[in-house]
Amino acid sequence: MNQTLLREHYQKRGFSEAEAAEAVLFVQSLESWLAEKSASLEAATQDHIRGYIRLLIDEQRNTMEALLAMARYFYLTGRNEIYIYFTSLLGGSGVIESIAGRLSDATDADTAKRIFEETDRPPLGSDPEEFPAFTKRLMERLEADLPPATVQSVLAGNNHGIPASAFDAEKEHFENAASLDEYLRGRHERNVAELQRYCDANAVWFEQTITQDVVDFVAANQEVLSAVRDGDTLYITKIPYDPEKFLSESDPVMKRYYACHCPFAREAIRAGSPEISPNWCYCSGGFAKHPFEVLFERPLRVELLQSVLKGDPVCRFAIHLD
Repeated sequence: MNQTLLREHYQKRGFSEAEAAEAVLFVQSLESWLAEKSASLEAATQDHIRGYIRLLIDEQRNTMEALLAMARYFYLTGRNEIYIYFTSLLGGSGVIESIAGRLSDATDADTAKRIFEETDRPPLGSDPEEFPAFTKRLMERLEADLPPATVQSVLAGNNHGIPASAFDAEKEHFENAASLDEYLRGRHERNVAELQRYCDANAVWFEQTITQDVVDFVAANQEVLSAVRDGDTLYITKIPYDPEKFLSESDPVMKRYYACHCPFAREAIRAGSPEISPNWCYCSGGFAKHPFEVLFERPLRVELLQSVLKGDPVCRFAIHLD
């Protein structure tokens, strides 16, 4: 393995020497296991990684630090397909804890504890195929105990814990814009330009591979990575999770699968079961509205218009400003 590459990355990110050394050990452990399988870090497949993480889970060594160290190493060495697999394992980090906290605030601590204790969650690092059954049980418990509006409100939070400071630059653009419509157009143009840079560099944008077709797809629809205003309502269409495959796919089921970002639900689309309540997509709605809550400095209401869990090809939301 390239220890220097990983150590320098940790140093640039402000980690301690001890944390960098630990990260190296995590990757070296994977490397040793791969060697026993006549494989290497350079040639490891997704199946190799799945098998190794299953071992970590069995041995209770499936820590967030270990998974992040491996994910970062594959990102740094250009193994984009393996890095993207890791993002599918880690993309839901903190989400369930956030929902549990919001449920406690909306009801009471006993209700939240009871619902989540009755719904066993797969361990950290579990393959995405193991999560839909958990999500289905959770939604059944929530919808059996709470009115639909409460369920939607509980789910529609900033469940990824993105700090308001992450939008400082956008807030400056917002305050300097002559109108909300001008800001939304500019936001879209900036995001399209960013995608173009990632496309030109052949780099992974979050968990997504960006091709010129993807850039052109986003550029053609201001609702994607920005919003379109109609009166007091903003309309937002979620960029597909795997936009490259989404655009080339003709099968409607797989198109929905490639559209879905949610690690807790997307494998149910490909498998055809279990059936998960579309209300679960209010969690994604919370992600969509959070930047605008920061800009407007107040809570906003989101409405689910289209959902891949309902059979729609994309997820689309209305954010109400009134």
